[in-house]
Amino acid sequence: VDSSALLIYRAAWTRDTTGRRITREAAMAKMHATECAQVVIDKAVQIFGGMGVVSGVKVEELYREIRALRIYEGATEVQKVIIAKQLLNDHKD
Repeated sequence: VDSSALLIYRAAWTRDTTGRRITREAAMAKMHATECAQVVIDKAVQIFGGMGVVSGVKVEELYREIRALRIYEGATEVQKVIIAKQLLNDHKD
């Protein structure tokens, strides 16, 4: 959780201090936060066993919400492509 927050703060700080676009930083923060959340909720579902996938149980609801976050505004793979393109553009010069 802390690492996700730090990536968000870094993106905000970069934007505030340089005024430049933070496409790469935003993609890194989104990808890291949603991937970490997915790991946590997967473990929770595993702990809950069959109850972890029963409709109406909080763990099942969180699983669906987190899965949607990983797709919303670009899947993890799309975020990786954005990061890679930005890194390549930064090192062209």
